[in-house]
Amino acid sequence: MKHTILMAAAALALAAPAGAQNGHATPVSPRKHTSAPLTWEECGIDGLQNLRRNPTAAELRCRFGGRGPGAFGLLSYLDVPVYRPVTPLPGTHTVGVPGMPHPAPGESYEQWEWRVLRTSYGPAVRNVYNDLAQLDPVFMSMIRRFERELRARGVRASRRETYRTAERQAWIFQQGRVRPGPFATTTLTSWHSRVDRLGRPAARAADYSVSGGSLPRFHAIAAEIGLQSYGADSNDPGHVYLPDTDAAVGLELAVLRTVPRVMHVTLATGRPEGEWQAPNALEHWRRRARDFISQPVPFYPTVMPPVIPIRERVPNRR
Repeated sequence: MKHTILMAAAALALAAPAGAQNGHATPVSPRKHTSAPLTWEECGIDGLQNLRRNPTAAELRCRFGGRGPGAFGLLSYLDVPVYRPVTPLPGTHTVGVPGMPHPAPGESYEQWEWRVLRTSYGPAVRNVYNDLAQLDPVFMSMIRRFERELRARGVRASRRETYRTAERQAWIFQQGRVRPGPFATTTLTSWHSRVDRLGRPAARAADYSVSGGSLPRFHAIAAEIGLQSYGADSNDPGHVYLPDTDAAVGLELAVLRTVPRVMHVTLATGRPEGEWQAPNALEHWRRRARDFISQPVPFYPTVMPPVIPIRERVPNRR
């Protein structure tokens, strides 16, 4: 019912943002330091320590940039704030982490997804980088140790991809949605695409080709090193990564843990984990996606947080 309402609203909504209708726009670019998350003060709160025990959704959305009618909260298995759009075939996108791809200013994540899905990309998105020079320094040192351990224990694994441009990530995101093939990614904010504050590649993910028999040892070694992975039985078994959980301070994480967890979107179906699916459901969702794409990009009003006045300081009376 909710998706039907969204599709009906899309037909009456505003047209796509400028540059997105010609089919050749570049819809995503690395986040620069000038587009870092807003501070609590900019969201109308006089410092994190003065945030109410139960912060409002508007306050958290302002701080972490989760615009739109979808679900905002912590990812189900990590202390990383994410946003999952309410769309026929949603993704799950990291928010509030400097250096990650992001929507255009004032754009919701729903609008970002559908702008990406109606964009045509040039041949550059097929370029694959598999060197270590474009990794985050901390992650690079862990990958070097990881690969030494793999060789020492006889696990044959070849590195396939490290840094990935935001445009290539968006092009891969199209597969299974508006291009044929199985789902290849569930997000537009991959740790492959992270950049530093100067806009230089600083990826925190790497993909490997590993034989099925070696996968259990591959993932066990990754865990020993301190790397995250999806497990030997996943749809992306050669993927290891290191989330930047340092983007939020301890007090901020304590605040975030008061909001609901957001279930991640599965690579097999492109739908939230645990969601019941009827037979032939995947084709149904893909048809809904194609129908939705044919409509103008929906407009979602920005929810502005309430402005909380700075507390007046009352002098101590003796």
